[in-house]
Amino acid sequence: MNDDKDLIIIKCKDKTEEVEFCEFVKDKFEVRFRNNSEPYRYKSSNVCWYKDPKILDPKKWLVYENNSPVSGAISILDFGDYIKLKFQSGYKKLYKKSEIYMEETSLKNNSSKNIFEYIKKLAGQISVRDERDKSFLSNQYSKLEVISPRSVLSTYLEKKSLIKNDIEINAIFPFGFNQSQKYAAEKALNNQISVIEGPPGTGKTQTILNIIANAILNDKTVAVVSNNNSATANVLEKLQRYEIDFIAAYLGNNENKAKFLAEQNGKLPNMNGWKMPIEEFDLLKTELISSQKKLNEMLSYRNKQALLKQELSNIRTENEYFIQYYKETVFENYHFKSISKLNSDKILKLLIEYKQKSFKGKITLTEKLFNLLIYGVYDFKIYSYPPEQAISYLQKNFYEKKINEINIQLNALTKTLEHYNFEHEMKEYSRRSMNLFKAKLAMKYSGGNRSVFQKGDLWKNFDKFSNEYPVILSTTHSLLNSTGKNYLFDYIIVDEASQVDIVTGALALAAAKNAVIVGDTKQLPNVVPKEVATITNNIINSYGLEEAYNYTTNSLLSSFLTLFEDIPKTLLKEHYRCHPKIIGFCNQKFYNNELIVMTDEEDLNKPLVLYKTSKGNHARERINQRQIEVIFDEIIPEQKIDEGKQSVGIISPYRLQVEELSKVAGRRNIQVDTVHKFQGREKDVIILSTVANKVKAEDFVDDPNLINVAVSRAVDKLIVVASDGGEEWKGTNIGDLVRYIQYNNFEVIESKIYSVFDLLYSSYSDKLLDTLKKTKNVSKYKSENIMNVVISDILSLPEYQNLSYVMHQPLRMLIRDPFKLTDEEAKYAMNILTHTDFLIFNKVDKMPILVVEVDGYAFHANNPTQLKRDKMKDEILNKYDIPIIRLKTNESREDERLRLKLMDVIR
Repeated sequence: MNDDKDLIIIKCKDKTEEVEFCEFVKDKFEVRFRNNSEPYRYKSSNVCWYKDPKILDPKKWLVYENNSPVSGAISILDFGDYIKLKFQSGYKKLYKKSEIYMEETSLKNNSSKNIFEYIKKLAGQISVRDERDKSFLSNQYSKLEVISPRSVLSTYLEKKSLIKNDIEINAIFPFGFNQSQKYAAEKALNNQISVIEGPPGTGKTQTILNIIANAILNDKTVAVVSNNNSATANVLEKLQRYEIDFIAAYLGNNENKAKFLAEQNGKLPNMNGWKMPIEEFDLLKTELISSQKKLNEMLSYRNKQALLKQELSNIRTENEYFIQYYKETVFENYHFKSISKLNSDKILKLLIEYKQKSFKGKITLTEKLFNLLIYGVYDFKIYSYPPEQAISYLQKNFYEKKINEINIQLNALTKTLEHYNFEHEMKEYSRRSMNLFKAKLAMKYSGGNRSVFQKGDLWKNFDKFSNEYPVILSTTHSLLNSTGKNYLFDYIIVDEASQVDIVTGALALAAAKNAVIVGDTKQLPNVVPKEVATITNNIINSYGLEEAYNYTTNSLLSSFLTLFEDIPKTLLKEHYRCHPKIIGFCNQKFYNNELIVMTDEEDLNKPLVLYKTSKGNHARERINQRQIEVIFDEIIPEQKIDEGKQSVGIISPYRLQVEELSKVAGRRNIQVDTVHKFQGREKDVIILSTVANKVKAEDFVDDPNLINVAVSRAVDKLIVVASDGGEEWKGTNIGDLVRYIQYNNFEVIESKIYSVFDLLYSSYSDKLLDTLKKTKNVSKYKSENIMNVVISDILSLPEYQNLSYVMHQPLRMLIRDPFKLTDEEAKYAMNILTHTDFLIFNKVDKMPILVVEVDGYAFHANNPTQLKRDKMKDEILNKYDIPIIRLKTNESREDERLRLKLMDVIR
C-alpha cells in the first residue's frame, strides 16, 4: 500500500508498508501481505483503514511530543486519529493524535506575514556579515520557518489581546523585595507579557532574580537575554554570590558556548543542608506568603518615611530662600502666640481668609471675631500691621509649622519601624525564602551528579539540557543559536530592553511563551547610525506599517509600550544609589517625581558642585582643553578627591574629549569614558565634562537620556564642568542642571527675581481651589476654576512634565529688585495683594516660565480700573522678562493658545 495515501492499523500496529492488498469483505477485512500470496481475514474491530490524508506543510505546522518540539520532518500526514511524520533520512513515525500537540504557524495571515517579512528584510540590512558576506541575523531568521502561536513573537506580530496566565502564582522573594519589585514580579509571573521600567539604582537585577526563583519553584524554564554580555553576566554574578549559579548556562556566542561546555565537570554542589521534608516545605511556603502582608505594610511605612524625608529636604531648601525674602522685606520682629498654636493647614486657611478680606479693605470686627472663633486668633494686634507684614508673618509660620509637623511624622514612623524591627524581619524573610528556594533545588537535583553535554545536545537534546539548566543566559541575537529548533521557554526576560532593537528582540521572542521586558525609556536607547536610519525608514515606508514597528525610532521596550497601550507595567520607584540631591534632579526632570529616594542625606561636603570655565576658543572639534585643565588642576585637588578611598569616574558625551582626558589621567585610579559606555555603572564621584561652549536643546550633548544617565552614575558627589553662562541656556537640559545645582547650593544670588515658593504656594493653591469651589456667583473665581482645569490638563502632557504651577503668588514675592519700575508700578507690584492668577514654573530650578492671567468677561470688560491694572502688570512682568499670556474663558481654543505660548517660551 502507498503510505502517502493509506494508513492500515492492525491490532494497534502500523502495517501499511507490509500490506500488498486490503479489502472489506462480508464484515471482515481481507489483507494480503507482501511476499505472501495467501490473504488473512481480520475482524473489523482489529483493523483501521484510513485513506486520503490531509497533507500539512511542515513549514507551517509545529508538532510537540511531551511538550518537546519534533523537528526535521519533511512531510506531515493527517489521517484523522493519527499523524505520520516523515524525515529526510527516510525515518517515519506514527503518532496517535492524542499523544501529540499540533499548532499552525502564526504566519498564516497576511498582516503578521507582512510584518515578519519586513523584520527579515531589516535583518539583512543592519546585521554584521561573515567572511562569505552573509548577514548573521538573516541567517538566524532563515532558520525561523514556523512561529508558534503561543510565542510572544506571535503576539507581537499579530498585536493580539494580552492575556493573564491561567494559574496565578503566589510569589516569594528570596532576594528581598520592596513594594515596586513585588508588584513587578507578580505581574511578570501572572501575565503573558509585562514591562518593568527600571530607572537608575532601583534594583532591576534583584527583581529579575526573584522572577527566576519563582519560575523555577514552579518548574518553569527562563531565558535571560540582553543586547550585550555584561547585563547577563551581572545576573550570573548575583547567582554565584548565593551559590546557585549551577542552575544557569551562560551561552550565546560560540566562544561562550565553547567555554561553558569545556568547563562542565558533571558534579553538583553538596545540597544535603538544603533538603527539607515536603510537609515542612509546604508549610514554609504558606507562612512566607502570609508574612508578606505585614512586611508589605511596613514597606509602605518605609516609603512614606522616604517621601517625608524628601519633602523635609525640599521645604528646608525653599525655607532658606523664604528667610532671605523675609529678611529683605520685613524689618520688624514680632510674635503672636495664638498664631504659633495653629498647625500649617489652619495657617493656610487663615492666610486665604485674610487675603480675601483684605481685598475688600479694612478687616471688620465681625471678621476678626470670626477668626477668633474658627482659628482662635485672639491677638487682634496683627490686624494693625500692613497686609505685607501680616501675610509674610503667616507664611513664615507656615514653613516653621510644616517642618515641625514633618519631623513629628518622621519620628513616629521611625519608632513604628524600629518597634517592628524592620531590617531584621526583612532579612529573616529573605533568608527563609532562600531556604525554600534551595530546598526546591535540592529536590530537583536529588541525583548528586549531572549529565555532561556535548555541543550537538544544544539542538538535539535541548529538553534534557534545559531541565538540567533551567536558566539560559544569552544575547538576544544568539539565543536561537543556543537552543533546540522551535523550543519555547516558559519565560524570557529581556534586560536593558531600551537598548535592544526590534530585529534582535523579535528573534529572541520567538523562543518564549511569556516575556518580561525590562528597561528604561529615559536612559540611552540603541544607537541607529544615520545611514542605517535612512535605509530602514525606506523599508518601513514600503511596507506601510504602524509607527510601533519603526526600527529607527523604537527600541524593543518602546515598541511594546506603543503597540500595547494596556500592557501590564510597573515602575520601580525605590531608588538606592545616589545622594538624594543628585537623583533629585533626575526625579524632577525625567521621572515626574515618582521615584522614592531611599538613600539618606548625610552631612557630606556638597553632593553637587558646579565649575564654570570661561568662554573662549578652547572648545574645538568636541574637545575642550580648558575643561580638562580645570578637572586635573583645580577640581581634583580642591574637592579633596581621594582615588585610593573613592571610586572616581570622569565622563563626557564625546569620544574625542574622553581620549584627551585619558591621556592626562594616565595610570591614575580614575575611570574615564563616554556617558554611553558608563550606562549600567556607578562611581562614588562623577566628574561630567560637558565640553560645549554653548548648548541648544537639539544638540547631541543636551540629549535628555544622556544627561539622565550621566547624572545618575554619581553615588556621593556629582561635579559638573560647564562653560560660563550655562544658567542662561534656556530650554536645555544642561541649563536646567546648572540652575538646579545653583538653586540647591543657594548660589542664586544675583537674580533680580525670586524663585517660585513652590511648596508654600502649591499647598496654598490646593486650599484656595477648595475655597473657590465653594464661592458662588463670582465670575472671576469661576473663570479661575475653569482655567485651573485647562492648565492642569496641559501640564500633564509628557512634554511639560518638568513644569508645574501655583495660584496667586504675589508679585512682591516674584520681583526681588524693583529698581526697573516707576514709582506707581513699584507701589502696585510691592502690594502683597497684587498677585498672578497662575504662575507656571520649572520644577527643577523653581524659576518662572509663564504667567497666565484669566480675564473673565464680566470682571474685566466693563472695569476700566481693572484694565489699567492689567496693563501695568503686563509692563512690570515684561521689564523682568517674565512672559505673560491673557486668556478669556468665554473664547474658544484658549487651551491651544496656551500650548503654543508654552512651546514658544520653553524653547
